[in-house]
Order: sequence, then C-alpha cells, then structure tokens
Amino acid sequence: MMLILRRLSCVALLSGCALLTSCASPPLRLYTLGMPSDQDARQPHLSARATTVEISRTVIPDYLDSQDIVLRNGEEIVRSPKSRWATRLSLGITDLITNQIAVSHPNELITDQPLADAATLRVQVNISRLDVDANGSAVMDANWAVLPQDPNKPLIRDRVHLSETGDVSNDAAIAALMRKMIIELANHVNQSVPPHA
Repeated sequence: MMLILRRLSCVALLSGCALLTSCASPPLRLYTLGMPSDQDARQPHLSARATTVEISRTVIPDYLDSQDIVLRNGEEIVRSPKSRWATRLSLGITDLITNQIAVSHPNELITDQPLADAATLRVQVNISRLDVDANGSAVMDANWAVLPQDPNKPLIRDRVHLSETGDVSNDAAIAALMRKMIIELANHVNQSVPPHA
C-alpha cells in the first residue's frame, strides 16, 4: 500500500511540474532607446580646458517613469505584458539625449555622469507629455533650459511640440517610434547648446 501511495505521489508531482512548465510565459524582452556604437573610439582627446556640459536627468510624467513599455488607449494606459525597458525610462531618455548632443560637440565633455568640478553649462530637459497611442500616433511636449555656470551669461530656454505616426503593432516598433521622437527632441535641444561655451 505504501509503495502504491509513493508511486501515485511521484506521478502527481511529475504531472504538476509538466503542467507548470507548459504554462510558463515566453521570456521577457528588454529594450533600450539607444544602441551602442564605437563613436567613443573616434572622439579626440579632451584638453584640460575643455568645456563641460552636464545633462541633468530628464523629468518625465510619473506614470511613465518606470521600466514599463506602455501604450495609451484613450484614458487607459496599457502596459506590455512581455517587454520592458532595460532601465527606467527617464534614464534611457537622458542617455540618448546626452549621446546625440555629444556627437555634435566632439571637443567638449557632454555627460550625464557626476563631474569632479562644476560644469560650464547644465542642460535640464522636462517632458510634460509623451504619449504613444494604440492608433500609432505619438505626441511629445517638452521644454528645456541651458544654464551657464557664469551668472553673467544668459540663460537659454526653449520648448517644442512634436508629433509622429508609426507602427505600434509590437513592442520593438513602439520602442523605435519613441527613439525617433527622443532623437528629434535631442536635435532641438542641441541647437540651444552653444559650441565652445
């Protein structure tokens, strides 16, 4: 009798494991806004007097500042069940903006990392709206300020309203559409950063 009970227990345990395995979800996909490049290998060495530009962490609406990839469906925010950003969205946006501006200023230190001394300029970007809806329409409202270390130099402020349309049939397409919008924003911000400040 004990032997039969043990065999039944083993069969039940194996059946349960097989059932759990068959119900396992597909692996989670992680996305970034930026893609690694060998750009750093081609940049010139910085002089001791190089201008430093600090890009502050981008401010975005609270409901977006997570690792969730989301779509707006009217009043509803729909989170992807199978994909995430590799980092918080505000950090990913800051990193992409920093990299885009750095490409245009190869002789200056453009960074979103802590500096040993005060930066020559500080750039603060605020995104008040960043929505990608289920119909493929993307909208962004943003403003920014370029703050010089020297109080005698003028503060530069600007803002932009951007809209794009694109494919949102899968998470990779949503990530690509958002990347396109952030690059466009970075190009606008870059126009406010004076060369060799």
